[in-house]
Amino acid sequence: MSSGVLYYLSGLAILLGINVIAIWGLDLQFGLAGINNFAFVVFQASGAYAAALLALKPASAYGSFETYIGGWNLPFPLPLVGAAAVGGLVAVPIGLVAVRRLRGDYQAMAMLVLSLIATGFAEAQTGLVNGPTGLALIPRPFAGAFHLSPLGEQWVFLGLTAVCCAVAWWVARGISRSPLGRLLRAVRDSESAVSALGRDPQALRMTALVVGGALAGLSGGLLVEYVNAWGPASWLYPETFLFFTALVVGGRGNLAGGALGALLVPIGIVEGTRYLPSFGYPGLIDSLDWVVIGLVMLVFLWFRPLGLFPERKRVVRFGDAPARRGAPVAMSARRAETP
Repeated sequence: MSSGVLYYLSGLAILLGINVIAIWGLDLQFGLAGINNFAFVVFQASGAYAAALLALKPASAYGSFETYIGGWNLPFPLPLVGAAAVGGLVAVPIGLVAVRRLRGDYQAMAMLVLSLIATGFAEAQTGLVNGPTGLALIPRPFAGAFHLSPLGEQWVFLGLTAVCCAVAWWVARGISRSPLGRLLRAVRDSESAVSALGRDPQALRMTALVVGGALAGLSGGLLVEYVNAWGPASWLYPETFLFFTALVVGGRGNLAGGALGALLVPIGIVEGTRYLPSFGYPGLIDSLDWVVIGLVMLVFLWFRPLGLFPERKRVVRFGDAPARRGAPVAMSARRAETP
């Protein structure tokens, strides 16, 4: 296999890992807690900008090429840590605006509006993050450190992505299988029942929003250090629907479904449409992937709304609990004989 093919395949694997981290973060918010977060891409973009500003040198070092605040030139892994932290912090004001008081369709509309406001603000403020032009020349971790070839640097970055995926899996799995995960599912299914048990649904939703935002920020930091550039055109609101489609296709509420959706939608559909033969007006093929994504979303919502890997139902058998805790054998036998 040629080095060019290996470079391409390793690049796809890196993008798959980055998308898996982001989709697991969205699954914590939407799949477990039921938050209609149509501003999800803002969390990823915030992490990307944070990682870029922490990794770049001051703007004066590049002349008049670009203008931005910060530029701390921090070494690895501080930019990625900062990206995750900023993603989680951004979730707090968004949650206070759109989560604590709004539900359902109103929550989704508020989130979408916040996403549009954030994009417009980043484009208008040229001195903040270089306006619509965005940031460039963002250094990769370990670039030039080991005198590696371009393919060697790809493998190193793929290993870094795998480590970040393992951390994201550990966090998401730990929450999903913990009492907190059960409470988040209860909030999603019946907020009034959770309130009746003395729990605060708003605090639980904010927890899911912050943790999911941190994972989104981490994915944004990895993405910006891989592509070496970032701008408002990279985080328009349709990107959020790409992640939602991946969750709908794979199945929400479980890690396997999110990973499968990340493979089939951002990688399979987006990359697959690029190999279609050229036809029609220029740019038609580039726009066709969004048409396919929209059709896939509609088909799954109509015929298989739970996805390819539906969330596993968790059933507690109260009748068996005394026997497991050491109940008398006669009691267990009588229960077994009951028709």
